[in-house]
Amino acid sequence: MTKRISGRRSWPALFAITLSTGAVSSQAYAWGPNGHAIIADIAQAHLSPSALSAAKALLATEGHDSLDQVASWPDTIGHIPKNKGGAPETLAWHYVDIDAANPAYDQQRDCPDRACVAEKLPEQERILADRSAPVAERLAALKWVVHLVGDVHQPLHAAERDHDKGGNAVRLTYFGNNLNGHMNLHSLWDEGIIDHATGLTVGPHYTIDFSAAQAEAKKLDTEITSDEMAYWTADLASGDDRKAAIDWVDESHSLARTVAYGALPHLRGSELGDDYATLAWPVVKLRLEQAGARLAAVLNASLGDGS
Repeated sequence: MTKRISGRRSWPALFAITLSTGAVSSQAYAWGPNGHAIIADIAQAHLSPSALSAAKALLATEGHDSLDQVASWPDTIGHIPKNKGGAPETLAWHYVDIDAANPAYDQQRDCPDRACVAEKLPEQERILADRSAPVAERLAALKWVVHLVGDVHQPLHAAERDHDKGGNAVRLTYFGNNLNGHMNLHSLWDEGIIDHATGLTVGPHYTIDFSAAQAEAKKLDTEITSDEMAYWTADLASGDDRKAAIDWVDESHSLARTVAYGALPHLRGSELGDDYATLAWPVVKLRLEQAGARLAAVLNASLGDGS
């Protein structure tokens, strides 16, 4: 659920959080809670017995039992003031701005402070894999890894065009829906495309139907072949987590250029419908499946074999 969160971004204040109740009210953020839950559910189905046991042991320290329950946690802490236990400094970790005119990620140009998804994902993977790290740190890292693997597969978390803040400045409607005047290209890719294609919804206080998300995850999981699983995770075989993260960023950037932006009508603000959905939904579905498969591989490497 990370909707291009950054201190220099502005969008409707639909993300109200209280530490005392944990209540969250939000419009779509990256992938939205359903997208992140689907990715987590696909991944959990492919964990090795030892990785699953280790993940559940970490989750149990906070009373959780499954990855989908914590998949959107990193979005919440960024919107809580630091003096109330939040971490607003993490807002930029969820994406990386790469101008659509550029072909690929360049760290010095696109992430000079290394506070972006391309650099933070491998950093959190290292913490998670460190068996000597405190349990609380490893649990937080688990949440971040589950979330950021999802974020890095959302095309508009790796691109912007004409300083549009990853599509946030591109207003539009999708099958007549404008999210009460707040629909933009980024929110469309975060949630609108998924919701329209699957019928999943987000309820009050940021609630979702986990069973419905799990059912959608199972449906997508059945479409993943063993050959695809091996191919999608091949770049992790070298053990170079940073290179893998950058590869995934570059994939998302390319899809943003060719589909998220490339399939737009020339006139911005226009109605999008079947023509755009025909191109966009297969890409979204693919990225959810790839993220789930790759998250499983990352967690198996970080938590497996008694970790």
